[in-house]
Amino acid sequence: MGILNILNKIFSKSKKVVVVGLDNSGKSTLISFLKTGTFKEHTPTMGKLESTMEVQGVRMNLIDIGGQSDFRSLWMGELNDAECILFMLDANAKHRFKEAKKELWKLSKAIENKPLFILANKHDLSPIASIGEIIQEFDLMKLPNFEVLPISCKTGYGIVNAFSKVYLRLTGVPLEKKLKPIALTVFNQGGVPLTTKEGEYCDDDILKGGLFTAITEFVKESYNSELNQLRLEGKLIIFKKTTNYMASLVIDEGQSFDINEAELGLRELLNHLENMCPSEESDNIDVHKIDFLVKQYSTNIFS
Repeated sequence: MGILNILNKIFSKSKKVVVVGLDNSGKSTLISFLKTGTFKEHTPTMGKLESTMEVQGVRMNLIDIGGQSDFRSLWMGELNDAECILFMLDANAKHRFKEAKKELWKLSKAIENKPLFILANKHDLSPIASIGEIIQEFDLMKLPNFEVLPISCKTGYGIVNAFSKVYLRLTGVPLEKKLKPIALTVFNQGGVPLTTKEGEYCDDDILKGGLFTAITEFVKESYNSELNQLRLEGKLIIFKKTTNYMASLVIDEGQSFDINEAELGLRELLNHLENMCPSEESDNIDVHKIDFLVKQYSTNIFS
């Protein structure tokens, strides 16, 4: 369930994926998020950067090409043998849509027979353009092959969903969903619940009754212990903790799942929270910020 772990299972053949878009659209940040599972500031890409990820023993090449006007002439040369094109768009910068549209349509001949994904980045900001607005503003209905996908390279929103769509277009096979979490809860150092997100498999009564109370009490009593699992009422609850936070993930024991994948997903979420909200004292934690970050990031866990 870790982002890189999930994507490692997606690609079974060598793939060349070219990432283009205007400067400051989030291309390098996306690739960094795929590798680390969290947000890091990046300086603009100067020229071309090639990132390689080992995918089940096979290399996957992500080609990140600078978005400044001086480097846009390099885009076309990389598209000829690309198997997929990701066009990064700052969905919060509507004032640059005309410029972005012009650059996208310069590529129209090269991309007409290739999968094209418009990644509408910065979904964590407001206001942002809707999918419908982007389709209209960019005249995308005139293109034979496209899909607009909202993401955030800062919060992680929609990244796994986006790459699942990429996988489907490249292979013709939908990505199998192995883990079906019931609920995710993040706690502070004192074991106080900060936010809970429910999955589509969550029974309304599960988090209103004794199970959630038992989880909370377990966290309070065992925060400083090494225990990381609890079985209750046919459910497996997995726990992970970092310096400032602890998280629990509820899974139905009857389903088949990879526990290492589940633990990795929780660990990446907590590391992301530590990165975005470092050194927060329990009394000063911004609960609304934590709730927003977990809501955005959990799209990868519940996708």
